[in-house]
Amino acid sequence: MFTSNPFAAVNHVGFVVTDLVAAGVLLVDTLGFERIVERRGHIAFPGTDAPRRLFGVDPEATAEFAFFRLGDAAVELLQWHGPSRSATPAGNSDLAGRHLAVTVDDMDAALERLGTVDGVEVREPNERGYVYVKTPVGLEIQLIPSS
Repeated sequence: MFTSNPFAAVNHVGFVVTDLVAAGVLLVDTLGFERIVERRGHIAFPGTDAPRRLFGVDPEATAEFAFFRLGDAAVELLQWHGPSRSATPAGNSDLAGRHLAVTVDDMDAALERLGTVDGVEVREPNERGYVYVKTPVGLEIQLIPSS
């Protein structure tokens, strides 16, 4: 058993998306996130095994990334390129399935706004009023009513 916990806090959560630009537009223009300008860039290590050693991906893989903030939460979006990359997003019940849960003050307004985005699929609310939303960039979003 451990006597102390060296882990202090969650710094950010990262999501791989199919299109970094479109995903950034979705987060900023639709969900109201702020782009963290100083935390964006490109990942590439030509001719080395660094991608495998650092990220567990094919050595020829490259990526772009950008960070966004909503309230106190930071989200990193990544778009990877290269061989052996699956182009099919994991579903909610798949291994590595994931979603971004966002608290919503006005569910009707949120659903109306999301309904204006091409390729968005809004699912039925569950018994607690939570709504899952499929986006065209491979990111699942869960809307949680604030009250």
